[in-house]
Amino acid sequence: MESPAPAPVANASGSSRSAQIALALCIAALVGLLAYRGYGNRLGARPTETAARFDLNRAERSDLEQIPGVGPKLAQAIVDHRDEKGRFLSVEQLRDVKGMGPATYDKIRPFLRVEPMPKSASDLDPPILERRKPAETEKKVAMSSPSRTAGPHKFQPGDPPININTATLDQLIRLPDVGQVTAQAIIAARTEKPFQSVNDLDRVKGIGAKKLDKMRPFVKVD
Repeated sequence: MESPAPAPVANASGSSRSAQIALALCIAALVGLLAYRGYGNRLGARPTETAARFDLNRAERSDLEQIPGVGPKLAQAIVDHRDEKGRFLSVEQLRDVKGMGPATYDKIRPFLRVEPMPKSASDLDPPILERRKPAETEKKVAMSSPSRTAGPHKFQPGDPPININTATLDQLIRLPDVGQVTAQAIIAARTEKPFQSVNDLDRVKGIGAKKLDKMRPFVKVD
C-alpha cells in the first residue's frame, strides 16, 4: 500500500523576503518625509522669529528686505529715517517711519532689536573702532550726550556756512537731511582724506545729488 503524498509546504522564505522589502520601503518613505519637513523649508527661507534679529541701527537695506512684510520701498524709508533723525532708541520708534502702518509694524516687530549705544571705545565693532582711531577728539564728540537724538535746530537760509573739514558733529547734524549716522560718516570720510571741495561730499555714504544740493548753501571748504 502506497504512502500518501506529503502536503505542499508554503514558500515561507519568499513570504519573509516580501515582508522585509515592504518594511524597508516604509522606513525609507518615513525617513524621507522627516527629512523634507525638517530641512526642505529652510532653503531660501526668510528669517523667522527664532532666527537672529536685526539691529535697527546697523542693518543695511538689503538686510531689512529679508524680513517678511518689508519691501524695497519700506526698507529704504527706514534707512532714510535713521540717516535724517539719528539712531533708533527703541524698536517702537519704527512707528514714526513714513509708510509704516500698525499692521506692518506688528508683523515685523519680532525680527528687530535695538542694541544700547556703546559706552566706550572697547564696545565698538572693530571696523568702527579702527576708523575712529586717527581722531580721538572726534570720537569723544560722537559719544557725547544722548539728548542729541532729538536733533538741534536745522540751518535756515541766511545762516553762515560751516567748514565741513572742521565742523563738529552737532553742526553737521544741523545740515538739511543730515542725521547722526550721516554726520558720523562725514567725519569718518574727512579723517581718511580731507575734503578738497563741497562736491567731495558725494563720496560719503548716504549723500546723493539731491541731498548735496540741499546742503550746499550751508557748507564750505576753506
